[in-house]
Amino acid sequence: MRKTIITIASIAVFFSCGKDKNNDKEEPGLLDAIKSVSDLTKVANEFEEIEEENEKLVNAAPISNETLKTLLPQSLIGYTRKKFSVGNQFMADIAMAEAEYENEDGDMISFSIIDGAGETGSAMITLARLGFARDFEEQSDRGYKKSTTINGYKALEEVERDEYDDSEGSKIEILISNRFMVSLEGERTPLKQLKKAVDQLDLNALARKAD
Repeated sequence: MRKTIITIASIAVFFSCGKDKNNDKEEPGLLDAIKSVSDLTKVANEFEEIEEENEKLVNAAPISNETLKTLLPQSLIGYTRKKFSVGNQFMADIAMAEAEYENEDGDMISFSIIDGAGETGSAMITLARLGFARDFEEQSDRGYKKSTTINGYKALEEVERDEYDDSEGSKIEILISNRFMVSLEGERTPLKQLKKAVDQLDLNALARKAD
């Protein structure tokens, strides 16, 4: 119980950081207070689940580089794969893959997969899970970022317009079975196109490998 209280207090401090200190006179409304408590509870519950599952993830065997290669399609929504890499020369204990795709107009999609198995991978996925646990939406004059669900999986989506040519950049991050992190980032690629690219990925194949 003491550990849970400390965890909740730590998360509360985390969420309070970054607020505008110049707005101290502005009292939060009841709905704001309820939402803050709700978000805090979700993250605290997620943290408890992580503690229970972390040992299993640390001891899991990362998927092989050969298997990762099969998960990088030759093309996505008409964008041709220009290069790819599997494994990481600086972190040998983490399984990951990256690929870049480009169309005839020079628009690009970067695609990556990170396996949360092992010491390093589990630490990365632990941080990611805390981010995915909170429902949120942030907006600016150039775009937005929010939590969502894509094909049944927890996800984050982001849109940002370039201030020079008004082109749309987009990003999608998906958490698969609390083990794999899938990320797609589009340069001059609208979000609706990036979602079509997600539909061409076999996310269920990754989910099966998490069992």
